[in-house]
Amino acid sequence: MEIVAKRGTVRMTLAEVGTAAGYSRGLPAHRFGNKAGLVHALAGYLGERFGQQRQQGPPLAPGIAAILGNIHFYFSRTGGAWLATRALLVMMTESCMEPHASNGTGTDPNTDTGGLRAEVAGYNRTALAWFEQHIRTGIAQGDIAADTDPATTAVILLGAMRGVMLQWLVDDRIKLPAVRDRLLLIVEGALRRRPA
Repeated sequence: MEIVAKRGTVRMTLAEVGTAAGYSRGLPAHRFGNKAGLVHALAGYLGERFGQQRQQGPPLAPGIAAILGNIHFYFSRTGGAWLATRALLVMMTESCMEPHASNGTGTDPNTDTGGLRAEVAGYNRTALAWFEQHIRTGIAQGDIAADTDPATTAVILLGAMRGVMLQWLVDDRIKLPAVRDRLLLIVEGALRRRPA
């Protein structure tokens, strides 16, 4: 994760990962098969890690409370949590440079990321599905406006969160708590069902 956050997956080598982890240079290839396997494992780890961190907070009711709580949590993390976010955003950026129909057929197991675009897209779909589920629940409960499109709204929410984070990681003069609080007001105002 540290190597990807600093240098990206394209310049990372399996031997470098083994050395940085304090093991043999060949262990990552043995454990993950190739760089594509390592990237796949890293994407899964980042998703699991965020989910575990989110679960450590207070339980939130499904629907709009979960959405707002997730946004608050995302921007309120400290310490090493930003390393995982930086690694994810680097992987997302690199995936944009990959041909759209990549099938991971490169011949060099040390440099081929084996379809980073597909890996990141899968990761994003999981995050989007979480938002969609809670939007649908909020609509069913009457907390979220019935004309809210869950799929489109999920893309906007995730894009806003990651877009803000990308800007902050580049320019730490951005006051993240203030942006978080304003985003929470915007999201609540856009989603909350108005009384008849």
